[in-house]
Amino acid sequence: MSPLTSKDRQHGTQAEPSAEQALLACIQKQSTVFTAAVVLIEQLETAATTRNLGDPDSVVQLQQTLERIVTAQQKVAKAHERFIALKITTSTALRNALAQHEDTLRKLVTRIDSLQHVFETIRNKLSPELDADIRRRSMHSAYQKSLKSV
Repeated sequence: MSPLTSKDRQHGTQAEPSAEQALLACIQKQSTVFTAAVVLIEQLETAATTRNLGDPDSVVQLQQTLERIVTAQQKVAKAHERFIALKITTSTALRNALAQHEDTLRKLVTRIDSLQHVFETIRNKLSPELDADIRRRSMHSAYQKSLKSV
C-alpha cells in the first residue's frame, strides 16, 4: 500500500487528516513547553551567574517544567505512532512545524548545556572553599574531643 498524499487525504476519510492534525497539535504544544523551559533555564542561568541561588520556587518551577516536558513527549509519541500506522505522507505544514520544533529543541539543549557549564564553574570555584571549611570543622571537632578527654 502506498503512502497517502495531500490530495488523497482530501478525498479520503477523516481519520488520516485528523491523525496528522493531532500530531501537529501535539508537536506545537511540545514546542510551547520547550520554549517555556528555555525561558526558565535562562532565568536560572542568570540567577546562578549572579549567585542568587536561594529561591526555592526555582526548583519547583523546574520540576513542573520537566513534568510538562514528559507529558508533552508522551502525547507526541502516541500521536506519532498513530500517524506512522496510517502510513500518511508528511504534509508541508507538518514538515514546517517539525523544522521549527527542531530549532526550539536546539535552543533548549543549548540553554541546558550553558546552565550546566555555569553550575560546573560555580562548583569548581566553591569546591576548594568547601574543602577548607570541612577541614577546619573537622580539626575543630577533633580539638573539642581532645579537650573533653583531658
